[in-house]
Amino acid sequence: MILGLDVGGTHTDAVLIDENGIAAQSKILTGEDLIETLRTSVADIISGTKPELLKRMVFSTTMATNAIVQDRLEQTGMIVSAGPGMNPEWFSVGPSFHVIEGCLDHQGLEALPINKKSVLNTGDIIRGKGIEVMGAVGKFSVRNPVHENQIAEWLGPHFKHIALGHHMSGALNFPRRITTTYLNAALFSIHSRFSQSLISILDEKGLNAPRYLLKPDGGTAGLGLARAFPAQTAQSGPAASVMGALAMDGCAGTTLVLDVGGTTTDMAVVLDGAPLITPSGIKLGPFLTLIRSLNTYSIAIGGDSEVRIDNNELKIGPLRKGMPMSFGGNVPTPTDAMVALGILEAGSRNNAADAMEKVGGPMGWDVPATARNILEKMASVIADSAREFIHEINSRPVYTIHEVLEDRKIEPESVVIIGGPAPQIAPFVGRALGVPHRVPPCFGVVNALGAAVARVTSEITLQADTERGTVVIPEAGIQNRIDQAFNIDSAITLGREALKAMASETGADADKIEISVTEQQVFNMIRGYSRTGRNIRLKMCIKPGIIPEWKRKN
Repeated sequence: MILGLDVGGTHTDAVLIDENGIAAQSKILTGEDLIETLRTSVADIISGTKPELLKRMVFSTTMATNAIVQDRLEQTGMIVSAGPGMNPEWFSVGPSFHVIEGCLDHQGLEALPINKKSVLNTGDIIRGKGIEVMGAVGKFSVRNPVHENQIAEWLGPHFKHIALGHHMSGALNFPRRITTTYLNAALFSIHSRFSQSLISILDEKGLNAPRYLLKPDGGTAGLGLARAFPAQTAQSGPAASVMGALAMDGCAGTTLVLDVGGTTTDMAVVLDGAPLITPSGIKLGPFLTLIRSLNTYSIAIGGDSEVRIDNNELKIGPLRKGMPMSFGGNVPTPTDAMVALGILEAGSRNNAADAMEKVGGPMGWDVPATARNILEKMASVIADSAREFIHEINSRPVYTIHEVLEDRKIEPESVVIIGGPAPQIAPFVGRALGVPHRVPPCFGVVNALGAAVARVTSEITLQADTERGTVVIPEAGIQNRIDQAFNIDSAITLGREALKAMASETGADADKIEISVTEQQVFNMIRGYSRTGRNIRLKMCIKPGIIPEWKRKN
């Protein structure tokens, strides 16, 4: 059996799946204490299940996302080296940002060494502010990590954790690598406490199966390996929705996926079963990062959003101010509209009617008219946001997990709607979008299913210079010597070996992973009139997808 658990803003969902599909499901309210919510959810879903039957556990959490958007990041120092060109101070982040002398050129050759005394003095300044974690980033460290490694060696004994830029991504985007490194350092302690608490919960329940966290690219990473890269667990909720929709529906053709929750609605587009991806990296709060992510979009409207009349106009959201009135709350919501119309059999219909009178009375609307107006307005907002999202997708090349589609225009042919209120809101959204709609089975826990069935993913960037005789794969910690015979085929072979090793470290079957070359370039290096070597650049990834154990029932 496999356990999947997704912590949402309103509810925490969990599923157990076996060879026959979903064997058990659970939905509880997400509390203020995330750890206690996890403990309750785990206990609920495994009730009556033998722990030894579990073979895999995957968790999607809001821990990293909440810490970023709520500005609860740990105080973090940054040491950056760049050399000539753009001023690193433009990208200053955190309370103790320092630029030191020393740099590498674009080939990774040392142009100016860093000074040990200066690095140690800078470390003293950071520690003098009571800061215990830091990041180190060199402009061309992905070509040669020597300076970052020196900083880590000199300052490592003095800090709880040091995040290094070349570990974050092999991409050359210097500003994004600074912020990505900063976030991974600033989230380290928070994530460590979360991970240890989760481990304790699972241990006390006797759940010893391999443990994974869902990433925003729709793949998973081992709980232990994710410790050094906590920012990679942010925005995993929308990814869980996409993977769950794929698992339950298949998403043939051009499919818009909508996950309507209590607080937000997440959306994504899937082309013939292939999710769209953001190749340059996700934005987390105000931070542009190098973290690979599915192309998703979230809006602040859900079943429990506040409904009100403002200047004679019906407004929904963006805030959620507690439970719906039909469940004992004080603020009208779309959920109350569903209950009042009788299309949702839950809560108190009398209280739902009171909520509708509170909204529609001043406008002269009766209860049914108010309820329909609310649901039509909610659907209209979702549809308009979806059109904006699709317009944004069509404004640039379309990247899927398989390929780049330069000339394909995205026009959804259908919409798959999941989430707690999916059956009730789906007809309204389908009409607002003007396309057929589908609500898959187990619609309320599809996101937890998506976490359960997502397979391990990794991405690498390989940089080889046969003139210098070096090849570097930063994400895998590889820096090897090569000879003049090293070519693109050699690079692909080395990249495959690195990805298989990374997959094996997380418990995946290296023989069952799908590896894709997403970018490859070869440049001849000329000195005088002779070729002196090759510069090879390669990007490869283990593609997101569904584990082979899951068999969709048609």
